[in-house]
Amino acid sequence: MVTDNQANATRRLHRHWLAGTVSLLAIGAPVAAHAAEVAAPDAAATEKTASADATNYDEIVVTARHRSENLQTTPVAISVLSGDLLRKTNTNTIEQALTFVPSAQFTTFNPRNSSINIRGLGNNIGLASDGLDPGVGFYVDQVYFNRPGTATFDLIDIERIEVLRGPQGTLYGKNTTAGAVVVTSAKPTFDLHAGGEVSIGNYGYFQGKASVSGPLVADKLALRLSGAVTVRNGTLVNLYNDQKQNDLNNLALRGQLLFTPTSDISVRVIGDYSKQDVACCNQVLSNIVTPSNGKNFVALSKPFGYTPVVDPFARQANTNSPLSAFGETGGVSMAVDWTLSGMTLTSVTAWRFWNWAPQNDLDFTPMSAFTSANNADQQNQFSQELRIASNGTNTIDYVGGLFFFDEKIDQDLVIGYGNAAMSLFVSPFLPALVLNGVTQTTANHYHTQSLAGFGQATWHINDKLNLTGGLRYTYDWKDGIYSATVAGGVPLTGFPPLFSAIRNGFASPGNFNVSVNEGALSGMANLSYQAADNLMVYGTYSRGSRSGGLNLIQLPPGVSPVVATETLNNFEIGLKSQWFDRRLTFNAALFYIEDNDYQAQTYDVDHAVLYLANVPKVTSQGVEIDIQARPFDNLSLYGSLTYDNAKYDSFPTGPCGLENATKPSCDLSNTQLPGVPEWAAAAGGEFDQPLNLGSMPATAYVGVDWSYRSSINTTAANSIYTISGPLNLVNARIGIRAESGIWDAYVWAKNLFDEEYFTTVSPGVGATGALTASLGDPQMYGLTVRFRY
Repeated sequence: MVTDNQANATRRLHRHWLAGTVSLLAIGAPVAAHAAEVAAPDAAATEKTASADATNYDEIVVTARHRSENLQTTPVAISVLSGDLLRKTNTNTIEQALTFVPSAQFTTFNPRNSSINIRGLGNNIGLASDGLDPGVGFYVDQVYFNRPGTATFDLIDIERIEVLRGPQGTLYGKNTTAGAVVVTSAKPTFDLHAGGEVSIGNYGYFQGKASVSGPLVADKLALRLSGAVTVRNGTLVNLYNDQKQNDLNNLALRGQLLFTPTSDISVRVIGDYSKQDVACCNQVLSNIVTPSNGKNFVALSKPFGYTPVVDPFARQANTNSPLSAFGETGGVSMAVDWTLSGMTLTSVTAWRFWNWAPQNDLDFTPMSAFTSANNADQQNQFSQELRIASNGTNTIDYVGGLFFFDEKIDQDLVIGYGNAAMSLFVSPFLPALVLNGVTQTTANHYHTQSLAGFGQATWHINDKLNLTGGLRYTYDWKDGIYSATVAGGVPLTGFPPLFSAIRNGFASPGNFNVSVNEGALSGMANLSYQAADNLMVYGTYSRGSRSGGLNLIQLPPGVSPVVATETLNNFEIGLKSQWFDRRLTFNAALFYIEDNDYQAQTYDVDHAVLYLANVPKVTSQGVEIDIQARPFDNLSLYGSLTYDNAKYDSFPTGPCGLENATKPSCDLSNTQLPGVPEWAAAAGGEFDQPLNLGSMPATAYVGVDWSYRSSINTTAANSIYTISGPLNLVNARIGIRAESGIWDAYVWAKNLFDEEYFTTVSPGVGATGALTASLGDPQMYGLTVRFRY
């Protein structure tokens, strides 16, 4: 993750803001530690003007190995997105940021049920599970965030984002199998700085951001305050109540203190709070098909007065249950760096919370199959990391540390069934009273503790050849308590036993405890060769693991409440190069990953039950190419391409789609992993032209960014009906800014050509043939005015 391991280097990074328009990304193949390097203009520039440093290829500084290093000579697969790039492109979330990184995919059904994949691996697409740790680590200011939902809040006052590919357990506190997304916010400064911006747009869009930083005690104590408010009207209308839904209503706040009692010691204390309070996240009816079980959704809907209409891009939903999504997260952290002779000692202590309180309509219809479907979470976590890192000038350089993590989650799940449940889930020829009025309330408690030791050392054999090795040992304790009660419904005494069996299949009381206690050893080896000043090749083998998970739900027959440990072997080779006085950067990488006992979400369509299972073997292999060019001083270009053949190598007992709805399981071996495009790309550039405005020099500019992905399947069953087609999105901006950087004004458009697309497609209620989809945002446009002092 991005850390501050040397006080002097950190201050130097803070003074130089990255700045480049579109630099970043892609090469990320495991092999490609380059991706980021190519991609970001100058991750270290903090106070250069945007026009001046838009293409500074001399040195992109990263801190992925807990010391400041040139990205082009760091044999780690990294992509770097600068704070300047995020601001220029109105990139406000991690989901938006990862569109610049073709090797990374962000999938979301709602803020809680979100996931990040890198090179096709990390989290199987689907609903989030509190019993499973993410395969992609998410860090903010050196603090690990364990719940995927915490990656959906607005970004504010960001210095840079680093995206690391492959297992990172020998460098970072928490073990990860697929990679890490590392966010670093801007530090307090000992000079007075202030800034703000206002954006307005269609759909009632408004965003305001502000920050101020300066000394409280000269050269000893500095303060930084940042905040943002974002609101937008909904992008679809619910015909049932004429409410605009899928809106934005976000708040983000951060306060920091930086204390430097001596030149060798720095203490950084951060407190933050973010909130979402929206009418979200509704879906539209995207298609009606005939499943293999013979159900007819149109005929089943008719007795309830509902005539389904398939017209998804009319942006009209039709759901009868209340819809809301409230989420909040926050915490306090303290990072202490003590620079000694040739090394830095670091301590990072943090406490965080995340609360999630939704109201959902799981059937996405005006019928009452579900009367309630609310899954609330309250999460608290504490982490402590102790680390030592050399300064990078020794014959043998090293990083080592200890990490402790403690997390508690209380989950309250309420599922209520209405008068349409029997007809849609089971049969219209059986009485509705079997399920009507029945409510199952589940209270789950998760407690996870993790203790790890990790380290990595690099032997500089000579000026060109370097050998790196690392090890990690992790021991995890996981405990879960499941408790379910059932209330309501007509007593079934005297009715046929079949009725009770059906009811118990959907809602039954129960209690059980489950535990997983286990350790895992992982590691890495890397050999790099600096063939010339601007040419490096490297090869890496790394092994990662993800501890076993817990299924705290009413499980289908024969499903274990314990999910086995996942282990991953990653092989990569990479090339990093720069040409023509660094005006052209070309990076490439090849990777092959073998993942055993891959932890995946699977789905029992008949009972609407999502649970965890192990896939025997998954593989991901491909290539990443990243090119960045500055053919002229006022024109910068970038392009990134990823090919990823990610598939279930062996999954003989996978879930089934609607086309196989009568089968208990389906062989998904040799099929594409859900949520992973075979091809993904990003490209764009910026052209700027100085203007003569007398005493106020300025620059006019125009920028364009394009992202592409090929088709993806958005369910674990890889159904032929749940494919989201190829996606091309173009964003653009045109504006004028002061050469001094003190003001900037521009008009912008996102989804410039108003592409109509689905972000997810899912089987609808009861395997009836209905398909529902989450819609991508329509064309958005607006004006942003920004100032800085």
